[in-house]
Amino acid sequence: MTVATEIHKSHWTGERIARLGFLLGLGWDAKRVAQDPIIASTPNNVFRQAQRFGLGFRAAAAALSLQLPPDATTHFEAAAFKRGLTCDAIIRNLLVEVAADPNLLDNILDDGV
Repeated sequence: MTVATEIHKSHWTGERIARLGFLLGLGWDAKRVAQDPIIASTPNNVFRQAQRFGLGFRAAAAALSLQLPPDATTHFEAAAFKRGLTCDAIIRNLLVEVAADPNLLDNILDDGV
C-alpha cells in the first residue's frame, strides 16, 4: 500500500520572484521566506530558486552578534515590527545610515563620551 501525498507545485511568477528578492533583501532566512503566503514553498526550494535567480542570502559569517540591554532590544524590536523588518535588519540599516555620514558618526560618538 502506498501513501499518496499531494505536492503543490506553483510556477515562479514575476510576483513571486520579486517577493523573494524583497524578503531576502530584508534579511529573512529561507524558513521564514518559505512561510510567506506569496512564496508558499519549502526552505529547500527557496534556496534553489534564490540561486536560480541570482539572489543571495546574507552571509551568516558577516552577521554581527550583539547583546543589547533589554530596553534597547525592546525599542529595536518595536521599530523593526513597525517596518516589517527583522531586528537584525533594522540595526543593520541604522548602522549603514550612521556610517554614511562621518559627521553624524563623530557627533554620536563624541556625545557618548
